[in-house]
Amino acid sequence: MTDSKVRGNRPELWERLLSELDEKLQLGLLDRLRRVGAYHFETDILFIDPSSADDVSYLTKGPTFQQLELLAQDATKIREVRICSEGKFPKD
Repeated sequence: MTDSKVRGNRPELWERLLSELDEKLQLGLLDRLRRVGAYHFETDILFIDPSSADDVSYLTKGPTFQQLELLAQDATKIREVRICSEGKFPKD
């Protein structure tokens, strides 16, 4: 279950991603994504706004980011993941 403070435009896709991470025992990623400040799905891109600088650092590390992107592509059929800061998502 996600934190009720998480803001996003496609909760069903977000939940699918979190469930997939849980099923595949990707607990490090799951923990970080459960506490993001916001997320936004736009066309085939997932934008994620981590809640702390530590989470940004963790999620943007090469192997971790690649794993996140591959799992997100499989679970939600997006093309890419972008880590944003302070909720600076593109306009709808």
